[in-house]
Amino acid sequence: MNGYILDTDTWIEFFHHRGGVADHIADTPANKIFASEISIAELTYGALHSKDVQRHLQEVTEIENTFSVLALKEWVRDYADIRLALTKQGFVVGDFDILIGVTARQYDLTVVTHNTKHFEKMPGFHCVDWVDTSNSSK
Repeated sequence: MNGYILDTDTWIEFFHHRGGVADHIADTPANKIFASEISIAELTYGALHSKDVQRHLQEVTEIENTFSVLALKEWVRDYADIRLALTKQGFVVGDFDILIGVTARQYDLTVVTHNTKHFEKMPGFHCVDWVDTSNSSK
């Protein structure tokens, strides 16, 4: 499977119509864009703590209805291996980012994130940044 798994921050940029992320998504076939269960959980949490709960929960539902949401399955060992390797190298990376990275690696996907530093040290996959910071109104 080739395609892109969008990190939570990229979904947020998409729904806020910032950084040109919507253009990238529009230019990419929907069957090549994926979400992680982790991003769905993070976005749901954010929605429940927002001022417009219903609108943000609807955004999560839009992702679930439009794109494939990938499960973590049995990749707990991969998570542990990557976290241990990063820790031994002195890098601190959030657990959710590691789990999204593990999902990307297992499905042979590129991670789309504005937090490339969180992912670039993880072995076995690539990451790209679709957020254009030169024109934040895009």
